[in-house]
Formats: sequence, C-alpha cells, structure tokens
Amino acid sequence: MRRIPFAQKAIASAALVAMTGQAVAVPTTLSLFHNNDGESKLLGSNGFGGLDGFLGELNGARSAAATAGNDVLTVSSGDNFLAGLAFEASQQRVGSAPAGSLGNGQNYYDALALAAIGYDAITIGNHEFDFGPDVLADFITGYNNAGGAAPFLSANLDFSGEANLAALESAGSIASSTVVVGASGESYGIIGATTENLETVSSPGGVTVGAVAAAVNAEVAALESMGVDRIILSSHLQGLDSEQELISAISGVDVVIAGGGDELLTNTQDALTENPFQPNIDGPYPVISTDTDLDGNSVAIVTTVGEYRYIGELTVDFDMDGNVTGVNGNPILIDPDTATIATGLQNGINIQSEILAPLAEEVAVLEAQVIGSTDVALDGLRASVRGMETNLGNLIADAFVWQAEQVGGLTGAPVIAVSNGGGIRNDGVILPGELTAADIFGILPFANSVVVLNGLTVSDLVSALENSVSDFPGTGGQFLQISGFRFTFSEDDNSIQSITLDDGTLVYTAAGGDLFGGTLDLVTNSFLAGGGDGYDEFAPLNAFDLSVNYGEALRRFIELELEGMVSGDQYPEGGVGRIATAVGVAEPGPLGLMLVGVVALLVRRRVRFKRAIA
Repeated sequence: MRRIPFAQKAIASAALVAMTGQAVAVPTTLSLFHNNDGESKLLGSNGFGGLDGFLGELNGARSAAATAGNDVLTVSSGDNFLAGLAFEASQQRVGSAPAGSLGNGQNYYDALALAAIGYDAITIGNHEFDFGPDVLADFITGYNNAGGAAPFLSANLDFSGEANLAALESAGSIASSTVVVGASGESYGIIGATTENLETVSSPGGVTVGAVAAAVNAEVAALESMGVDRIILSSHLQGLDSEQELISAISGVDVVIAGGGDELLTNTQDALTENPFQPNIDGPYPVISTDTDLDGNSVAIVTTVGEYRYIGELTVDFDMDGNVTGVNGNPILIDPDTATIATGLQNGINIQSEILAPLAEEVAVLEAQVIGSTDVALDGLRASVRGMETNLGNLIADAFVWQAEQVGGLTGAPVIAVSNGGGIRNDGVILPGELTAADIFGILPFANSVVVLNGLTVSDLVSALENSVSDFPGTGGQFLQISGFRFTFSEDDNSIQSITLDDGTLVYTAAGGDLFGGTLDLVTNSFLAGGGDGYDEFAPLNAFDLSVNYGEALRRFIELELEGMVSGDQYPEGGVGRIATAVGVAEPGPLGLMLVGVVALLVRRRVRFKRAIA
C-alpha cells in the first residue's frame, strides 16, 4: 500500500486523485490487523506472545487477506514500549548517544521490531513519554533508521514545545493522520489520538494535550475534504469505556481501534481464556456503538489484550460511497505451541539475530545478578498494589525513607514516604527465594529518582490521601503505598478518617482536623513530586532530588539495610495495617489492627480467587 502522511492539510482532492489514479469509487473489503500495548514484551508474556510468533501469524493472515482480494492495513494503537527489563537492555545498547543520533550504531529492540512488523500507522500512547520527549524522539529516529516508514500518529498533541519531536513532525515522521491507498485503489484515512490524561500519567515535557473529540472531528473534516471517506481512528485513551464515550462526540469515523485498556474482546474461547490466571472476556469482537450523525451510524470498536499476545483481525465491508455495510472478525491468539514462527529477514531485519537472541542474552545477564533473597511472598499484583496495602509496597516506601536518611535533604521534621501503585509494574507475586536485578527492574522500571519534599502540611497530606483512595475499590494507579505513618478512610465516601505517625502521634482526625500543626518531610518518586497522578499538592513544595533511581534505592535498601534478606517477620503477607478502611474517626487499637490485618488478608485472597476462576 502507498502511504501519504499528512502533516499539511492543504492538499486538494484533485491532487489525491492524480496521485492515486482513482477516478471512480468502488466497493471494498478491508482486512484490518491491529494490536496495542506491546509494551516491550518481545520475548513473550506468561507463556504466550513473542515477536516471532506474532509476526509469523500476522504474515500468514495478511497474505491470506490479500489473496482473497481484500485491502490490508496493519495498525498499532499505542504503548509500543514500556520500562522494564527489555527496554533497560535497549537503553544500555543505545547508551549516551545524543538524542536522535543513535551515534554508537545501536538501536532500540522495540524500534527494530516495529520496523520488522511493517505497520501502516503507529499511534502514540502514554508510555511512549515515560522517559521524556527526547527518548521518544530518539526512538522514532531509531525506527526510521531501521527502515520503518509508517508515521507515529496523534491528532490532539502539540509537539511545537519540544524541538526534537517538532523536527520529526516537520519531516512527516509524526502526524495527526495518514492516508493509505489499498490494492483496490481506494484510500483509507487513519487518525491517531492520545489520552487527555497524558500530563498526569506520564512525562510529556513541553508537549501539550488537546481535546480528543475536537481534534478527531477536525481531522475527519480534513480527510473528507480530500475525498477520503473510509476513516479509522486509532486511539489510546486507556480504557474501552473512553472510546465508547468518545463515539457519541464524533462523526465520520467508521472503525475505532482502542488502546491502553488491555481488554479482551473475543467471540470464542481459546488457550489463553481457558488459562485460570488470565483476565475475563470483556465483550464481543467487535463492540458496536453509535456516533453523532443524524442517521446514527454504527461504529465498530475493537481492541486486544496487549504484550503481543493477540492480533486483532477485523473485516470491514464498504459500499462505493464509503459506508460500512458489514463487520466481522476475531482476534488471533499467539500461542507458541501452535503459532507459525517467523524466521529470517522481515522487512530487512533478521528478527532472531538482531532482536530476539541478543535481547534474551542481555535479559539473562540481569536475571543472573542475585542481590538478596526473601522468605515471604512479595505481592506486586496490579490489583493489589493499586487498591490495598501490600508488603512489597511497604518495602518500597521504607526504602525511600532509608535512602533519604543516607543522602540528605531532610529538615528534622517527621519523615514519611509514599509511592504510587501505578509505578509498581511487575504485576505478580515474587515467591520466596532469590531476588535478582531483574526482579528490581520488573518492580520499579521507570526513570524516576527519589525526591525529598520539605514543608508538607497536614492539609496537603489529607488532600493527597483523598486522591489516593478516590478510586477505591477500583485499581487506579494513584493509590499510594506508604511508610512512616498509617491512615484510615471511610468506605462510604472514601474520606480520610485518621492519620497517625509511626511514633503514635495522632496528626489528623476527620472530626478534629489538624492535630499536629507542623509540617512533614515527604520522600517520594520524581513522577509524583512533579504532580503526576494528580498529586498537585506536591509540585509547589521545596524539592531535593537525591539523584538515585527509585529502583536503585530499593536494591540498596535490600542489600545494605536488610543485609540481603527480606523477612516475613518485618514484611508479612497482607501488610501490617498501615492502610485500613474505617467507620467513624476512632483510631484502631491493637485488636482493631489485628482485625484489619485479617480483613486485608481475606480481601487479598478474594482477589486472587477471582483471578483464579476468571
């Protein structure tokens, strides 16, 4: 297919006709292949996925669709890389070369993978900004250097405040939308969109975020003015509900590919859905919604579970006027036991020798670096760290306090620490046994440093804790794991009921307000210190950056302070009652804390049981 990025909107429809040779519209059938949230899982995830199986199955499906006479598109809907072992290996390869240059001749494994897959469009997700805009610019340059031709898309982001990204936009490597001409001669417009919460959940620097609906409608109008009437939106809004809500505010889009929610839409059971530890099926493939047109056009919405475990395959029939007359399809599971495995050169890249073999070797080195051991299971499950106190969360927050005590920045005020559950990424339970460098990277993979914030008032702490539990009993990434204090909150309205320091000082009750009157030193990660995850209370405070990566702080704490042993006596399963739900304002006594621990354990076991029967 021919690809026409459009960074400039003033292209006349006559020019498009001249370019494509298209004079008369015809009915078409489109095979739309898509995935989202690859998140650097090139080696597979929990027994499924893997780049070689993903690409082998994709190549076969694309070939079959083309043989059937269908037009074929392949789209990624964002989060194309993620902090963790694989991306750490990439960053070690790239090293300290200036942003955008890749001067040492090395490249990001994920950039090579995207080029090998051969997408027609790649949406920019939130995780693309986790290491800042310059790393994203460097990544896109690496993708281009590897032969990648598809543009990175987002219609609602303004890149003018970041020079490296703005230069890529001027060159056409970043765009609001792109037009791809199929084998039939018909043109397909693909629009990208990124979550409006980008500044809260990631680190976009000088990139500004606009309203998605307005940007999409404007892009639809631009495409239609060029005579393009088959339009696909590839959006990364972090949850299928957001795309469904968006449909009621836009017009002219025929298909939406959603990203960021990791929902499983399928019409059949398969080896993954029958696995007891995998997520529930969230709905049929596709989901149908209605847009704002007067005739109430039906719009198909599709998405897949991420980490290269599925390829979405949607067949869309269009009449000669570009109206959708039928949709059907289902995702393709990438099961290494049955998948066709791609080998050799793929778009000029040998995925075995240039990506998978060296990546596996570098990950193995990290996995072999033993830094200690644990005699207790450490709970880092996403459902746990984003909704309740866990022993792993306590360990991390304690490491922050310890690191600040070693380096400085403290004023002599009481010291507390918080870390957001969304920054804990291993999504699993580390069983008793050795702890490795790979475990640390898996738990705390981002480029966050440990920061001391001076002058935190009790009022600001209460406000922050209200944000922490605002989604309870949901699993929002803003939920805090804590050290140096404990608090209770009401299940009825998620209001903070009491806050008590570890030395027994009662600093706040809902009835009495601020009982402390002073300020606190807060230790946290740099993402929260800058106001991330909605913690606006933290951004104005006096900040002292310890210049220690938050994962390195955890590693040092285990190696030096705990002498290499994480003990269940100090970090028991279920936590120690730092966070508890309560009715009223009374601080729980010893018996109450015991009951809190029992309830927390039961809740935790209930969560695991639900996962086991999903």
